[in-house]
Formats: sequence, structure tokens, C-alpha cells
Amino acid sequence: MHQQRRSASAGFTLIEVMVVIAMLGLMMGFAVRGIRSLNRTDIKSASARMAGAMRYMFDRASTTGKVHRLVIDFEQGKYWAEVSDDRYFLPRDKETSDSRAAEWERIQKEAEARQRGEVVDDKAKPKGSGLGYGFGANNNSYDIEKYLPKPFERKQARFKAFKETTIKPVTLKKAKLYSLYTPRLSEPMGEGQGYVYFFPLGFAEAAIVHLTDEKQEVTYSLVVHPLTGRVRIYNRYIDPPLEAQYDDAGEVMDR
Repeated sequence: MHQQRRSASAGFTLIEVMVVIAMLGLMMGFAVRGIRSLNRTDIKSASARMAGAMRYMFDRASTTGKVHRLVIDFEQGKYWAEVSDDRYFLPRDKETSDSRAAEWERIQKEAEARQRGEVVDDKAKPKGSGLGYGFGANNNSYDIEKYLPKPFERKQARFKAFKETTIKPVTLKKAKLYSLYTPRLSEPMGEGQGYVYFFPLGFAEAAIVHLTDEKQEVTYSLVVHPLTGRVRIYNRYIDPPLEAQYDDAGEVMDR
């Protein structure tokens, strides 16, 4: 009798093992839910902060009459604001990864040329060049070329960092930049640097920005309205309208 009691108390019964496994499963489930809840809170906070920055840049572009843009750096996981005193025109052709690489290479070469003190604008002419009518090299010549009709050439806009303390560069720590889509892109981009432009007179570039966590379990979408500057936040992934056609205001056209 004493030996039977000892053998029964020496181990766990099958019911006890099943109860322990069930409790561990519940605890793991609560832990996973808690982590996802924290991730969702972090991404929601990061989305709200980015949406506020976009809205501020929309209002700032309207009041100052200057073109602003939000720079999204996927490699560094950060974004910041820039402004330009020049006029900027959105390109007609769709941007691709190859065209962005070529543009980045051109910008790098221009920056290196400026550091060497070279003149970047190859269209600039030295004074006194061209077809001239005069009596000598030292006299003021009459340049007829400047009165001839010339094709329209768009000046390359130069952007500089936004100096206001209202919008500082933001490095995302508990959220991750996933992708960016605008109507001028042939497909969503998720590497390099992307831009969302804000123009004077109350106009913004239509855009969709996706934020996610490291495991891509939670995704938030920021949708920028071009006419109002309003940024709607969705707690899910919004598919970019790749096959849609847009009008001049960035609105989707009905086919």
C-alpha cells in the first residue's frame, strides 16, 4: 500500500501535463498579443507623427509660396523636410529604379564638381561669347543670340534642409519604412530615397506611405489627398492603384 502511494506521487498524471501545456499555450498567446499590441501602438504613433509633418508642410507651402518636400530615406530609416526657392515641375515620364539611379549619379557628380569649384551648368556661356557685332574685343558687343527664340528649358530645382525647428529629422526606431507610391512612380519603391512634394496655392502630390514593424506583422498606410493636404491613416495595407489613371490634380480618373 505504501509503495503504491509512492509510485503515484513520483510523477505527473496525463491530465496534469495537459493542463500545464494548455496554460503555457495561453501564456504564449497573451505574450504574442501583447507584443503585437505594442508594435501596433508604436507604428500608430509614428504614423500620426509623419502625418502631422505632412500636413504642416502642406500649410507651409501654401503660406510661403515655396515648394516643400518630404524626403524618405529607406536605407537610414528616417525622414526630413526640405524646401526650394526654385520652381519645380513634376516629371511627365514614370520614374523607375534605373532612372532614379541615373539621377542620383548625376547629383553626386554635380556635388563633386561644386567641391572642386567647377561650373556645373554646362549651358552657361562666358561673357562676350556668341555672335557679336563690334569694333574690337574690348568694346561692348551686340549679342543677337539673346534675342532669338529659344526652346523652353526647365531649371533644375535645388532643395535645402528645412531650418525650422517645427519639423526635425526623424529616425524611426520602433517602426520601419516599408514603401512609398506616388502617381509619378512606375511601381512602389522601398529602397533609396523617395520624395513627396507640396506646392504653393494648396496642392500636394498624391502619395501612399506604408509603415510596418520589423517582422512585417503590422502595417499602417498614410494616404495623402492632393487638394486638401489631408492625410488619412489606415491600420492595414492599402494597395497602390498601379493601373489607375490620374488627372492634373492627382485624382483617380473614372474609366
